[in-house]
Amino acid sequence: MSKSDFQNKDVGLKKGAKTAPSSGAVALLKPHGKYFGMDTFSCLNPDLDVLEKTIMNFPFDLLWIGNQNEIKGFLDSRCSDKMKISQFIVYGDYDIGNSSSDIIVTPLLSDAIAHARACAFKPGILLFTASDSDSAYSIRFFDKQVINSQSTP
Repeated sequence: MSKSDFQNKDVGLKKGAKTAPSSGAVALLKPHGKYFGMDTFSCLNPDLDVLEKTIMNFPFDLLWIGNQNEIKGFLDSRCSDKMKISQFIVYGDYDIGNSSSDIIVTPLLSDAIAHARACAFKPGILLFTASDSDSAYSIRFFDKQVINSQSTP
């Protein structure tokens, strides 16, 4: 098995998937079931073009938790397509240059999740993305929060 095959298998990518410039591969959406009553998905190192098409095909409006990489990149190039996105919650740093009432900025991922709980709506979709230097940690933290909520009566 080559190094690239091992890396793709390790992060759950499809072999032969279209590559993204920064990450080397296109990650798939991972379904998590319900979280805060919303259909929930996560994506590690998303390709913004693929993500845009996916968002436009979701049946409900979206609440998106992500870092500056994804959200600023999405807004800078696809501002007219954000109509399906009710709220953006950015964790970590965010350049206020593209600020709006649709964007909540929090310093920590745990704060972003707390805001998501307050902003949740039904029917709706919660999308969590991560592509910064701490993305593997962020995905694990989010997964743990979802699992803990689903196992608590």
